[in-house]
Parts: sequence; structure tokens; C-alpha cells
Amino acid sequence: MAKQVKRNPLVDKLRKDKKLLDLMHVESVEEHLSLNSGIINLLFSGKITGGIKKGKISTIAADSSWGKSLIGLNALVSAYKSGMTCVVIDTENAFNKELATELGVDVDNILIYETSIIPEIQKIFALINAEFKNKKERKEVFFLIDSWGTIVETQVLDKAEEGSSAVNMQSAKFKNALANLINAYGNTTLVVNHVYDNIGVMFGEKYVIPGGKRLRFNSDSIVLCSSASKAKDKSGNIIGKIITASINKSRSAKEFQKAKFLIEHNGGINPFFGLLEDSVESGVVVKTKNAHFARVDHDIDKETGEVLTHWHERDLYCAKFWIPLYKSKKFNDFLEAKYAYFETELTAVSDNIMELLEVDESELSSVSCYHTKKKLSEKDSVIEEEDDEE
Repeated sequence: MAKQVKRNPLVDKLRKDKKLLDLMHVESVEEHLSLNSGIINLLFSGKITGGIKKGKISTIAADSSWGKSLIGLNALVSAYKSGMTCVVIDTENAFNKELATELGVDVDNILIYETSIIPEIQKIFALINAEFKNKKERKEVFFLIDSWGTIVETQVLDKAEEGSSAVNMQSAKFKNALANLINAYGNTTLVVNHVYDNIGVMFGEKYVIPGGKRLRFNSDSIVLCSSASKAKDKSGNIIGKIITASINKSRSAKEFQKAKFLIEHNGGINPFFGLLEDSVESGVVVKTKNAHFARVDHDIDKETGEVLTHWHERDLYCAKFWIPLYKSKKFNDFLEAKYAYFETELTAVSDNIMELLEVDESELSSVSCYHTKKKLSEKDSVIEEEDDEE
């Protein structure tokens, strides 16, 4: 049994110190900005009703035309409609004002800056955050940086003026400093980033996320898109792309989980695509016949078991089919157990070696903590794979 620790009077005293009050960690319910896609929300937070965490940095990394800017735009819409102060830093001079307006954002009621120069971006963060008194207020400021890959430092411009062709080796250093600055302010920030081919690697991630390691360290969650395939209708016409994405890093969701989302040429990211397999696995949906499905609590007679409604897969990616499932406790519990850390029991809770050293040997467990937590059979073993990151 764990030893009881006496209450520290100095801790109680400093908790009441008004000079340090804004720096004090306060336990609160985590707030999220939805990305208007159940599966993308899951990848970032482990919850359908989640998304990117407020007061933190989140990153979406993908190849060109794989939907990363659309995800950024969905986050902007959520932030704007929730009443947050919204700031767009458009480093590519490509922000789509017309699309933002169509989605309900008054572009005259948000701040849009066009720059890719690090000192100017630092100045934007500093001047805007000077308007807010404390951490709680700064959390209600949303920054969309699109994108990180095109950000440069002033030395690059100086060398261009000089006609120098020398490669600047300090780029990561300056981007690391910028990432630290953004993290220090504690705003809600979504960074859109590029990827490049991981040349020479036969296994592991196909793509590498550039831009300095500090962005990775400071990001609460990173979603990496790794492949794209054509989405076709029943006539074989290409209607969009199906993107495979994975949890590259997260403090809420389980890393390396993969999922797919749909970008439609005529409509953007489909809010309901990507969870069909999970719905069948969880038991809230059954496959009734070839490419047809039914929801157990909505499409099947509870007394006779007769299927009253058969949904063809091409027709079920809509609100009428999915919203009742998004509200289902059974489905949400299944998804959180699969994608989130919430149900994870830490080994250190029951297997603290310093406490166990004082326990009689006859009381020690002979069951591997790995097998206990993972519920593995004796035939299973821990397999170590090399990490591709250095």
C-alpha cells in the first residue's frame, strides 16, 4: 500500500500567492475545437466530439492537395462560431476568403496576415497577446498558420539580395525559436505543415515532417497523412480522394492508430466518412448483404429481428445515418477505448519498484505487467521495432 504523504504548508501558501496565480496549473475540463469530421476529431483527441485542444499547439502534416488546408479551415470555422478571436497567418498567400465566407466566417471580423518571415510572425504573436491579461484569455485566441513549411528567416532574404546561392543551415534553429514562442503564449494554434519523402527508409513512415524538432515537441497532437487513393462513384467517375492518416503524436490519443477520411471534389471533407468498420466492429451496425448495412437500434425491429432499412454504402455517409450513432454511448465508449488514452491504466500505479522492495516476496505477483495490461496470451511476446526517428 502506498505511503501517505503529509500536506506541505508551503504549497498551500504559494497556491494563494496572487503574483503566481496566473502561472498556477488549474485542473479544468479539456475543451476542443471540432474539425467537423468524426474520424479526424478522433485522430487528434480520441473522441468524436473532440478535435484540437484549446490552449495548445496542434499540427496537421500532409502532402500537397491532401486536405490539410481544408482541415485548417474547418478549425477556423469552429473557432469563429464559438466566439474566439481568430487570426490567420497565411504564409503561402493562398487563403481562400470566398470559401471561408461560404462556411460562415465574416472575413472582416478576423485578422488575416500575409507573411512568411519569422520576425514578422513573432511580432504578430507578441502584439496580439499583449491585448490579453492572462492565460485564460489567451487560450481563447485561435491562430491558424498555413503553412509552416514556407516560413523563412530574414537571413534568407539578405542572402537573396546579395545574390548568394549558399544554403542557410540555421533554418531549423529559427523555426525552433518560433515554436517555443508560440508555445509560451498558450493560444489555441493549428499549424499546417508539409511533408517530404523519407528517402532510403524501407520500413516505417514514408514521410518526414520538416521544420525543426521544437514544433514536434511543443505540439499536443500531430496527425500525419501518409497516402491518397481515388474515390469513385458507382459509375466509376472520380469524385474525390480517400486520405489515410495516422496519429503521429498525441497526449490524448493512441499513437500509430490509422484511419481514412474522404475529400470530395464537390463538397470538401465528408464529416461522416471513415467510421464504418469501427461501427460494425462495435456492434452498433451490421452488414445485412453485399455492400448494405443496418443500424441495430434504428433499422432493425427489436421484436422480430427483421431489417426494416438497408443502407447501401454509397448512400450512408450522411447525417441521417451517422448522427444517431455519434450520440450512442456504446459506440463512443468503443471508439474511446480504441483511440484514446482515457481508459489506460499506468503500470506504475500497481508496480512501483521502490514500494515493492519493501513487500514480502510471497506477496509479489508473477504475472508480467505487460501481459496484465494488454491481456495477452502466454504465446504473445513483446516485439521491439526500430524507431525511424533519430
